[in-house]
Amino acid sequence: MNKYNDEYYIVFENYNNETLYLSPLQKTFDRNYTYTKMAMGQEPLFFENAYKDKDLSNLIKRPIKDSHLNLNFPIVSETIKEDLVNFEINNFQLYPTVIIGDDNSYYDDFWFFNIYKKIDVLDYENCDIKRYNPNDKRHKVRKYFLSIKKLDLIEEENRLIFIPEKASGAPVFIHKKIVDIFNKHKVDTLKFIKVSEWEMGKQF
Repeated sequence: MNKYNDEYYIVFENYNNETLYLSPLQKTFDRNYTYTKMAMGQEPLFFENAYKDKDLSNLIKRPIKDSHLNLNFPIVSETIKEDLVNFEINNFQLYPTVIIGDDNSYYDDFWFFNIYKKIDVLDYENCDIKRYNPNDKRHKVRKYFLSIKKLDLIEEENRLIFIPEKASGAPVFIHKKIVDIFNKHKVDTLKFIKVSEWEMGKQF
């Protein structure tokens, strides 16, 4: 039995008719924010409804809630951020973020999960990987399996949030302690699937 496969969860959008799909403004996209450490003190990241024009024409209003995703990365409200900010997590920071409403209102009390370096935490022999090659930096993973040996070498607090390396389009992995914080705030826009229970397509 692998305890880490039960302690860690993969985070996904909770798809429904109210799901807000966030897209970066061009000036945010140009900052390579999904793999670059953001410099504190610079301007925040900016996101808007990817379907703004369509929603406005159809009189659809998608609520802005305590947490959303952009690609695989959570964006959280100030209230959730306050419960996360004191953790010392490797390769991770909470970066100031603005969500622009369809009426052009600015919601400037959000924070982006800036995960700027992936880490080697997978047990490749036990993952279900299409055509695994140890020299390949990008693999299509059908089912993840975390390495006990690799994770044991990292202090728990330092690895509460991470993205595994060598996995193409890998989602964000979060420890149960972080999931508990989202549950405390009754987040209903995201869903969390245990690594032990996830396989390709399960998020849908």
